[in-house]
Amino acid sequence: MPSPPMRKLRTILAMGTTLVAAIPATAQDWRTITSMRQRADEEVLRVEVQYGAGRLELAPGSAGSLYRANMRYDAETVRPLMSYRSALLRVGVDDLRVRGRNLKSGHLQLNLGTGIPIDLTLEFGAARAELELGGLRLRRARIATGASETTLRVSEPNPEVCKLFEIEVGAARFEANHLANLNAERVTLKGGVGEVVLDFTGEWRSDLTADIQMGLGSLTLRLPRGLGVRVRKGGILVGFDSQELIKRGDAWYSENWDGADRKLSINIEAAFGTVDVNWVGDR
Repeated sequence: MPSPPMRKLRTILAMGTTLVAAIPATAQDWRTITSMRQRADEEVLRVEVQYGAGRLELAPGSAGSLYRANMRYDAETVRPLMSYRSALLRVGVDDLRVRGRNLKSGHLQLNLGTGIPIDLTLEFGAARAELELGGLRLRRARIATGASETTLRVSEPNPEVCKLFEIEVGAARFEANHLANLNAERVTLKGGVGEVVLDFTGEWRSDLTADIQMGLGSLTLRLPRGLGVRVRKGGILVGFDSQELIKRGDAWYSENWDGADRKLSINIEAAFGTVDVNWVGDR
């Protein structure tokens, strides 16, 4: 019969074997990858971002650069994607095995150059996103979110005319600030279940049309005083707080609509939700 010390050693070894065998099921192999490129003779930069879970940050970089991307990822779970070819930048991850994994610690930070026109496509799932588009030369953009919490800012005017700015929101909270700085001709939003805040303050250089489709959720519109506003609303069981807007025919108008220098036309289709209008600035 083994001596007590030997039995104790065997017990410890057995416990160690169990621990080691259990590690692959829960351990995470965190790594970091960085990629950057200076601008050469590119005339337009196309950017495609696909990101699953974690933290996502997008911000302007320097005028002479094309991009700088830094990603922290779990090599046991995802395969990083960073490629650049023919003025097309693709950044993100391919999800491999996600069950039982903590992906919230993942982090993607992307800086885009401010000296080149950009066509941007950004898709992400269960992420916390901080998006700063101020100063970028956006020609067209599409942002699609899943179950995420997203804050978008356009802190500086867009030097380009943005032909179309598309937003798709899932079961999420989405807040966009200073949308007038986009210099966009049209903004579209498709919302699922969640809370959406659209702030139309900023530098108004042209008229804008916003087409909004909301499901079960709430929509808050922040509108600068002095802007001419018209709201057309359709849908069922929708509460509409039409502060300082006057009903004329099938639409609601601001008092200054006819003589306003800049006008915002909002078309809303919503069901089982609420729409609130908040005015920003002095009377």
